[in-house]
Amino acid sequence: MSKPRQGLDAAKSRAVDLLAESFARDQLTMEDFERRVSLVHGAKSMGRLEEVVGNLPGAGGSEVASPRAAHGPPRPLPPARIRASDRSVAVFGETKRTGRWVPARSTQVVSVFGSSVIDLREAVLVPGEYTLTAWTLLGSVEVIVAPGVGVECAGSAILGSFEQIETAGSDAAASPESTTVVRLEGAAILGSVEVAVRYPGESKREARRRRRVEKKQRRRLARPRR
Repeated sequence: MSKPRQGLDAAKSRAVDLLAESFARDQLTMEDFERRVSLVHGAKSMGRLEEVVGNLPGAGGSEVASPRAAHGPPRPLPPARIRASDRSVAVFGETKRTGRWVPARSTQVVSVFGSSVIDLREAVLVPGEYTLTAWTLLGSVEVIVAPGVGVECAGSAILGSFEQIETAGSDAAASPESTTVVRLEGAAILGSVEVAVRYPGESKREARRRRRVEKKQRRRLARPRR
């Protein structure tokens, strides 16, 4: 396959991602979504793709041509301003780190009969590795990252779960070219630790809906042309 053709196919895949995200956010009707997906499949040039998705809320033509997702990590800070370590503890309660904040390079998250949420989607990140060590006993720890951030999950579970949620459509999150990597380790005992990739402002329900739509459309894109 020629490089121009490969580039166009990759741009089509990103265009479907943008459409799926808008559909999951109820910014497109089912009819408009299906119509635009059909136009994406039939597009013969980058210009045509930009016409199809260029007027989506919060989108622009450059997002189709660029290999990075539209909702990548915020602009980074100088490394000197990043703390070396931090701690988040929830015992019979709840802790949340959300919005625009500056994470430390190493963070210990403890949840005992409680819940902790570490939302990095709008956090200010610098290139390099961030380590989250999560320990939970009869509790839960949820880590959320934006597309464009690499994720490494290496924890253990005893009568519980320690998992990385499938992120179909968020190919930048697993890209070897990612300059920012979040490494999640630790253990879940009779509890759960979960790391997932979601767009800023996207709920769990919207993410599940988007992944189902993306999976369906990717299968459709993968079908051989006659």
